[in-house]
Amino acid sequence: MIAALLALAPAVAVHAAAPQAPDLSRLTGEHRAALRCAAAFAIVATEQSGGDMLPGWPPLSVRGKRYFADTGAMVMKDAGLDRNAVRDLIATDVRALQTAGDPDAALSALAKPCVARLDAAVPPLVTPDLKQCAAIMALAYDELHAREGMTPAARDLKTLASVLSVREREALIALGRSGDDADRALSQAREALAAEAGDGKGGIDKYEIAHCYDLAKPAEKTHY
Repeated sequence: MIAALLALAPAVAVHAAAPQAPDLSRLTGEHRAALRCAAAFAIVATEQSGGDMLPGWPPLSVRGKRYFADTGAMVMKDAGLDRNAVRDLIATDVRALQTAGDPDAALSALAKPCVARLDAAVPPLVTPDLKQCAAIMALAYDELHAREGMTPAARDLKTLASVLSVREREALIALGRSGDDADRALSQAREALAAEAGDGKGGIDKYEIAHCYDLAKPAEKTHY
């Protein structure tokens, strides 16, 4: 249970237990519902990280984490609670879901209302096209390389950016565009993505990065 809770808890840190019971008088039903969804997201995200994509739930590795952090901060502010209190409330909800008579049914019953809350609070991720994926990987490489040097992870990002750039270039040339046109399109995609990040419009974080890894996979060989 603790692993499920902490999987999405960057803003609700674990500290020593509070010496006295927190004052929950300002905690509303809306707060309770929001925290219950945060608990559900923690459980589902943990299942998804192990490869189990539960029916009715979108990928939560990015959006779920954002919802969890924002909800924790909102409840702390509105209800006058500290991080310990919010953490304990979510932990209680996680425990209740996992010890229900039918845990799967209890979790499934929250899918529709909690996904609706998620969509309202954290917009669904945008599926990037090939040139956007090339730009995403190039910018991610630049950032990691500047921070850590040519680590294995940075090298992998550089390779992915190169593969995606080549595929986008080949696709545009196949449509009758020139090599210069293809290079210009890739450069413009990268500049647009960097501008989004600079304007606070989400940048890389608003895109479904997993789709880029799919686009970069080796093409399946066809046997005749």
